Amino acid sequence: MKEDYPKLFEPINIGKVELMNRAVFPPISTNFALENGRLTERFVKHYERRARGGVGLIIVENTSIDFPEGKHMPFQPRIDSKAVLKDWEWLAFEVHKYEGVKLSIELAHEGWKKDGVDYLSPEKIEELIEKFAYSARLAMEAGFDMVEIQGAHGLLVNQFLSPLTNHRDDEWGQRTRFAKVVRKRIAEECGRDFPVTIRLAVDDFLEGGINLTMGREIAMELAKAGYDMIQADIGLGPKEKRLEPMHYPQAWRAYLAEKIRPLPVPVAAVGMIREPAVAERVLETQADLVVLGRTLIADPDWVKKVAEGKEHLIRRCIGCSECIKAVHDEKGPIRCGANANVGNEEDIPKAEARKRIAIVGAGPGGLEAARVAALRGHEVHLFYETFGGQLVLAKVPPGKEKIGWLIEYYRNVLAELPNVHLHEGAATKEDILAVKPDAVVIATGAKPFLPCSGERGLITPFDKILTGEVKVENKSVLIGGGGLVGVETAIYLAQFNNRIKIIKRSPAVLPNVERITRGYLLRELEERGIPIIVNRRFVSAGEGYAIVENTETGEKEMIECDVIVGAFGMRPHVPFVIDGVEYHIIGDAKSVRNIASAVKEGYEVGRRL
Repeated sequence: MKEDYPKLFEPINIGKVELMNRAVFPPISTNFALENGRLTERFVKHYERRARGGVGLIIVENTSIDFPEGKHMPFQPRIDSKAVLKDWEWLAFEVHKYEGVKLSIELAHEGWKKDGVDYLSPEKIEELIEKFAYSARLAMEAGFDMVEIQGAHGLLVNQFLSPLTNHRDDEWGQRTRFAKVVRKRIAEECGRDFPVTIRLAVDDFLEGGINLTMGREIAMELAKAGYDMIQADIGLGPKEKRLEPMHYPQAWRAYLAEKIRPLPVPVAAVGMIREPAVAERVLETQADLVVLGRTLIADPDWVKKVAEGKEHLIRRCIGCSECIKAVHDEKGPIRCGANANVGNEEDIPKAEARKRIAIVGAGPGGLEAARVAALRGHEVHLFYETFGGQLVLAKVPPGKEKIGWLIEYYRNVLAELPNVHLHEGAATKEDILAVKPDAVVIATGAKPFLPCSGERGLITPFDKILTGEVKVENKSVLIGGGGLVGVETAIYLAQFNNRIKIIKRSPAVLPNVERITRGYLLRELEERGIPIIVNRRFVSAGEGYAIVENTETGEKEMIECDVIVGAFGMRPHVPFVIDGVEYHIIGDAKSVRNIASAVKEGYEVGRRL
């Protein structure tokens, strides 16, 4: 309830614009715009849906003020011409249908990351300033309540601010000057009462760059120059520090806001703020506003649920980085591992006819299918051995605890749906037929694959390690398989003073893992002294050793070890087939993939039933 989180629901002013709460949806790139920078219905619906959830301020994703020269992303929107004004009027109209929600837009220019700003002529600099001012005027005319300047993440304004990229010896060598003049020109175009905020690099996370001492000085200068709110963020440094993998703790970046306070204007904290209690704590001690990016991607109703005392029904972002993989690795439209409705934003409609649905398996696919089918009005019977399925194992390795949030979400949501009936225990074909289903969904996941049937028990499957059924301490361990499961099992076993090696058949390590998470995990292996020996195929096992083959030379070698752990992969598991009834196989039972694929297929089959 609101009274449980007084700071979160306390109004605050950005300039003369009052926000009804302290929650901010930040500029997260979606790739929902067209390549020419024009908006699409999908783009508008995405922001309209977040507005419906009751957030105080929405800041539209980084938008080009100078298309195409200043374009930053392949499907980046643009606000540099009267020709696109109608697009932005459309968006502002849809967002402002929700009383109290304020709208901003991040004005951005990529700049020249390799060269910095040293070579820019004074005339070019003045031209860029005019483009910022013109774009701000267009936003105001379109009905926006304010604008934000992108002054972080290594883009143009950050390049002026950082000593790493600005070595000029003229007036523009005064590193805050560019940002100050941009603010002054926007005031001249739009009036001083039209608020301008800045996403500010207060730490470059690179030696010789902006540090927090400099960052606070810059923030104070810009606040005095008229910026109405400062979002404390990072600059030129690695993407891992702003697109954090799951392993980072909640609100870890909030200290950036804390260290630049107090200022004469509000300061916003960013960085993996997922739970309302954490948001409230940040607001009490570290910041004036909280930025909820992936939090509101996973659950656009986060603010509304908190206000109504339904925190237990929040679908918390688990940090799976599926959104990052989609946008940054694949250059495609954003998606969410926990929320299959991102990019669609539909309200689940009631079914024309009520059916009795049997779902076998309660991993992410089966649970999502049960949720959606129940919301459509069907009678749902969910059969399972383990509530959560493979999620129960996936949350065991260090730093993966957030996966447990998804299990909690489904447990809480399904408990409030009276048309969902849970059947715990191993189900037979007869058990399924006993409920007389109109449709059956098989979501039984996958089982570990072991070569040579486990070599007479000499190979321990990884799941027995992660469940604790087999405990391994102070041993020499060989892990077969260098995929995500093998790597995370190795990191788990390293906690128990084991000496570990990983063998992998191909030269590619973690090939399907999003690159920021991949870099983090490889660093974890290196810090723990865990080598990955590539191009090695498992041949056989004996007491205290394994025989592997070099796939390039064909030579065989013996690796001594106390324990062999099998993480060679998984195979779909379909325990039975039921004829004569509508029948669907989803998730890993269909093809071994990931959480996002299972949730998506669960959503789709539940929607079709």
